[in-house]
Amino acid sequence: MKDCKTYLITKSEVRAVLTISDALEAVESIFRAYGEGKVQMPPKPYLSFEKGDLRCMPAYAPALGLASVKNVNVHPGNADLPTVMATITLFDPESGFPVAIMDGAYLTAMRTAAAAGVATRYLARSDSEVLGFVGAGRQAQTQLDAMMAVLPDVERVLFYDIDADSARALARRAEDTYGVSAASHDLRQTVSSADVLTTTTPVRSPIVDADAVRPGTHINAIGGDAPGKQELDPAILQAAKLVVDNWEQASHGGEINVALSEGLIGRGDVYADIGQIVVGARPARETDEEITVFDSTGLAAQDLACAAHVYRRLVVEGDPSGLAAVDFMR
Repeated sequence: MKDCKTYLITKSEVRAVLTISDALEAVESIFRAYGEGKVQMPPKPYLSFEKGDLRCMPAYAPALGLASVKNVNVHPGNADLPTVMATITLFDPESGFPVAIMDGAYLTAMRTAAAAGVATRYLARSDSEVLGFVGAGRQAQTQLDAMMAVLPDVERVLFYDIDADSARALARRAEDTYGVSAASHDLRQTVSSADVLTTTTPVRSPIVDADAVRPGTHINAIGGDAPGKQELDPAILQAAKLVVDNWEQASHGGEINVALSEGLIGRGDVYADIGQIVVGARPARETDEEITVFDSTGLAAQDLACAAHVYRRLVVEGDPSGLAAVDFMR
C-alpha cells in the first residue's frame, strides 16, 4: 500500500459533503445489500457506565471496498458535551490499514434520520400529509429533514417535547425551511393527528398510547436504543406490522426489547427486517388502514455506507491535500 496516510476528517468536513439526500441514497443501498446477505455486521456490544454507555459497531460491505468500526457513546446527562459523540474508523479490507478516522456524531444523526426516511418510503401511506414528532431535540431536526425529503405532500407538522421551547423552535425551523404549517402541541394531539409519527425520546416508560394512534399511521420508533428503553404502548406493537432494522439488536435494546422480555410479544410478532422490505422479500404496506412500526436501533452498516460516501467525496474524488493526516507507520 503506497499511501500510508490516515486522514483525519472533522465534523465540518463531514457536514460539507453529506446531505440528507446523500444519506438516504447510501442507507437505502446498504439496506438492500444487507437484505441480500452481502454485509458482515456482528451485533454491537455495549459497555455500561453509571451515567451512560459506549457501543462498538463494526461492519464490512465488499461492494464498498471498505470496512468500518464506530465507537459511540450515549450520555443523556451531559451538560458541557453533546449527549452523543462518535468516531468512525475506515479500513482497507485488503491490508487492514486504517485509511480514515472521522467524526461520527453528525454522521450518526444523518444516517439515523435516513434509516427512518427509507422505512417511511416503504411503510407510510404515500398520501401522508401530517407529521408528528414526539421529542424535539437534535435528532428530531435531522428526522424532520428526512421526512420532508421522502414525503412530498406534507402540509402540517406537529411537535411535542417536555421542553415546550424546543418544540416551538423546531416548529419555526420547519416553517422557515419548508414552508409548511408547524406548531407545538400537546402529546396526545401530536400523536392522534399524525400520518407519520417519529419518536426520539430517552424514556423508559411508554408515552405514546395505543388508543391515540389512528389506523393507517406509520411510526418511526427511534428513541429505544438500549435495554429498558421504550416509548410505545406495547399494545401498539401487538397490533402493528412491526419491522426492525436487525433482530439481534432490536430484541436486546430496541423498542421491542421490554415487550419481549415481559412476554407481551414474541419473535413471531416481528413481520420483517428492513432489508427484507427493501429487497422485496416481504411486502411493505399493504392497506391504508394498517399501522406500521419501524424499530430503529441503528446499524453499523448505515455508518459504513455514509462514511464511505464521505471518504469517496473528500479523498478519492476530491483533493485530500487540505485534510489533516497522520502516518501511523512512521
